Amino acid sequence: MILNRGQGRVWKNLKINEKDHMICFQRKTKETESWKIILTDLIEIWTETLTDETIFRKCQTINPLLTLEAFDWKQLVLDMLNDIPQHVHTSVLEVTAYRIELRRDKDFVKLRFSLDLLKGTPQQFWEYVTMPHCLSSIELFRRHKILLDLVKQKDEEIAEYKAEGAELIRKYIATKPFSEELFHIDAAGSAATDIVETFQSVLHFYNEMNLLKSHAILESKISSNDASGTNGSKIDGNVLPDLSRDESVKELRLDKLNNDGQMHVKVEECEAGSSSSKAPVFKISSTSHTIHKLKKNKKTLNIM
Repeated sequence: MILNRGQGRVWKNLKINEKDHMICFQRKTKETESWKIILTDLIEIWTETLTDETIFRKCQTINPLLTLEAFDWKQLVLDMLNDIPQHVHTSVLEVTAYRIELRRDKDFVKLRFSLDLLKGTPQQFWEYVTMPHCLSSIELFRRHKILLDLVKQKDEEIAEYKAEGAELIRKYIATKPFSEELFHIDAAGSAATDIVETFQSVLHFYNEMNLLKSHAILESKISSNDASGTNGSKIDGNVLPDLSRDESVKELRLDKLNNDGQMHVKVEECEAGSSSSKAPVFKISSTSHTIHKLKKNKKTLNIM
């Protein structure tokens, strides 16, 4: 569930009343038949869910003089939502809601659209802001440890080569042994980093991280399906000997019944049709019936 939630979110900077905000338009997917708008100032969060019906109703209400059927109104609205900061006309902050009006001009059409974002809950702030940052931090720590261990191993490997008398031909690629003290040299300068840019970078990393995990899960499912298909073919190959053994058992039982003079079948007499031969032909059906032993004058029966 976390994998699907993180994908498709592109956060953009939006200034409202000279204050930095981040806004995101989450596109409709197969799992969710709706769009979602998310706005945050990293302290609070506001959201709105849009469906085809609500978008059409809003367009009719805000643009009463426009005939929506005369142009592709839906595509114009989606263009505005894909780049909200470029189409903001006005914005009003209320007690529990943000109202942002968008406008798009194309040819003779001036289409307006409004976003009515309601203040979200702490759970929503955790889901859309805090949780992605936490998971990204965990992954970054994991990668940091892997790379740090690898660099230290490389330094040990290079030191061993030098101890054995190896010399570097291209002197300009020589490096100094790594020291973790390098992490603390520019620590003071990192505090002045743009918070908005940092937020966007972390969320971008979170999306890429989940995309890679999704591909790994998909490849794992494909491999398991291939393996199960191979096992299925092996099982099918083992069925034939069992069937042939059962047929042999049935034949032995039929022989025993014939020797006793009894056979549970139903015999029906059929006409030969348009054939010149008028000899009766007998058909065996699956209905059980007892044929009594033939007496002395036995006749040869053609059994089909």
